[in-house]
Amino acid sequence: MLIKLLKFILLFYSSIFFTTTITFSEDDTLVIEIDNPKFSEKGLDDKTYEIKAKKGLKSESNLELFIVEGKFKSKNDGKWIYLKADSGNYNQSMGLIELKQNIEFYTNDGEILKSNLASFDMNKNVIELKDNISHLINEGIVIADKSTISENFNKFNYEGNVNTTLKIKD
Repeated sequence: MLIKLLKFILLFYSSIFFTTTITFSEDDTLVIEIDNPKFSEKGLDDKTYEIKAKKGLKSESNLELFIVEGKFKSKNDGKWIYLKADSGNYNQSMGLIELKQNIEFYTNDGEILKSNLASFDMNKNVIELKDNISHLINEGIVIADKSTISENFNKFNYEGNVNTTLKIKD
């Protein structure tokens, strides 16, 4: 009797914290709506990240995300890199998150990267910004068509039409 009561209490509290809706898409693929999905990793290699969203639509190995927020810890100096985006698509099997619209990566040091399209390969720790890139740094701003960030947010490559404006200190 006690076990049945504990199972009921656990089920009741689980239903409070996780609201899901199961539907089928037009091609009969099972789609599960998840409120406030969150996934994170803290590995032995000091790889740490957390990504969450207001809502998610799960089908097969993909999770479509809406109002995305995240944070990643760089290995070298332990600097936190934060993320905001309007939407995204997380492919769990590939360890890849594709982001869309109003994407912003930023740090506590005041460094801000903005873009309209981006992908983050969590296995390789590589971020690719693909549309309307601006990188605000304490010393100025870089505007480019494309940017690749690697080596734990320490190496930045810019491609295409690249403009740099530097601030001159008096």
